[in-house]
Amino acid sequence: MLLGGGFAVAAAAVIALLVLALAGGGGSSSGVGVVRSGYPYPVQTFADQGRDHLAVGETYGAYNSSPPTSGPHAPSPAPWGVSSVELPKEVPVHNMEHGGVVVWYNCAAGPQPLDQTACTQLRDRLAAIVQEAVGQKKEVLMTPYSHMDHRIALTAWRTLDSFDDFDEARVRAFIATFERKFNPEEF
Repeated sequence: MLLGGGFAVAAAAVIALLVLALAGGGGSSSGVGVVRSGYPYPVQTFADQGRDHLAVGETYGAYNSSPPTSGPHAPSPAPWGVSSVELPKEVPVHNMEHGGVVVWYNCAAGPQPLDQTACTQLRDRLAAIVQEAVGQKKEVLMTPYSHMDHRIALTAWRTLDSFDDFDEARVRAFIATFERKFNPEEF
């Protein structure tokens, strides 16, 4: 009888952990993607690292995700749209604090680096989606980012989706699902 009771307790613990993971967890990501309501792809959800503003030029090196999804950030956000230069990671975090989605890309990441032609094609395809969204008054920023393992990362406050092959539907769905879902400063 004791064995059966122990099994029931263990089963209940496993179910509780699964429910917590599917609900977003609240803690740092375990690396296992969960599907969020309204977004049909797995994402990682990370603990909120706060919303402190750094001094001009100050950097922060302890983000709990790469690219970052929350935490101390630059005193000013970047203009919405496409940046042709890699922004300091602290700048897009401020954009996310204002409810924005950030599209990051790294042509050197993924299974193998992209050649210049393929990189230009990826950048142009992502930029077309971002420019269209900004034209619709959506808060979306795109920047190259050389410090990630996947070619493409999509972030919103505490939320990360990363993958290697361009997927237009996935990028559009992320923007539609997560843009302006977090905006404590009400910009």
